Amino acid sequence: MTALNKVLANIIYGSVRIISLFPISLLFFKVSVLRFLAEKILHYRYSVIVQNLSRAFPKKNYAEIKTITHQFYRHFFEVFAEVIKSQGMSKKNAKEHFHIENPELINDLYGRGINVIALGGHLGNWEWIGLSPLYFNFNVYSLYKPLSSEFMDRVMLKIRERMGLKLLPMQKAGRFILSKTDYPALYFFVGDQNPSHQDAEYCFPFLNQSSYFFAGGAKLAKTTKSAVVYSSMKKIKPGYYSLSFHLISMPEDNKSVQDILSTYTQLLDQDIWNQPGKWLWSHKRWKNLPV
Repeated sequence: MTALNKVLANIIYGSVRIISLFPISLLFFKVSVLRFLAEKILHYRYSVIVQNLSRAFPKKNYAEIKTITHQFYRHFFEVFAEVIKSQGMSKKNAKEHFHIENPELINDLYGRGINVIALGGHLGNWEWIGLSPLYFNFNVYSLYKPLSSEFMDRVMLKIRERMGLKLLPMQKAGRFILSKTDYPALYFFVGDQNPSHQDAEYCFPFLNQSSYFFAGGAKLAKTTKSAVVYSSMKKIKPGYYSLSFHLISMPEDNKSVQDILSTYTQLLDQDIWNQPGKWLWSHKRWKNLPV
């Protein structure tokens, strides 16, 4: 990274830290203005959102789809405010806003020397996975895709790593986990985006349509004899979330990659049905459709 990019990154992150000192109610008001512009004036990805929702909930009428669309825009911009606010939170305050319901499940597996791979989705505030190390006395990792902008990538690294999360670039994560350099540990995989492959082995019913899924997390779990859990995030109210873990497989279960992914997709599907406005509907999830 060039010296200029480092300076720009430090300036931007410094600005985020200053803004994070504002009351969260003020931050929510400011992003509500941006939300209004995106939703009502610019129609940011409106057609993508409505198309995704219509496919996922074919029995819902237009008024219901429109309501969920509005809920999505509101939640999406609240996530921005929450991420900024978290940069000014103390550890104690962060734990009041982000609660893990059953950290004892992961702690027990770690105590038994079992590595854990957590499969989750873009539901709730997925960026607040970065607060999860507050509940554990061992290393917690999350995979991420580096941004094309060097200085913005550095800013996001600072934001995500502030509470102790360790980030692994997607292209290097597999080799790192297989090396067992840090074993056991907890690894978060957010695997509900659109994969580039069109492998029928990893195609499952999801939101009323056949959908391809990344298999990397499940494959690594099999190879490294790791436990697999589903990480379920729920929004309690703006600025407050809870995360719970649900065991999918243990190393001795000998479940196939397909079985692991099938259970994961079912759990994620149900979570989205329970809080439809809190999932990331604006991405083109179904660019690669099964033939």
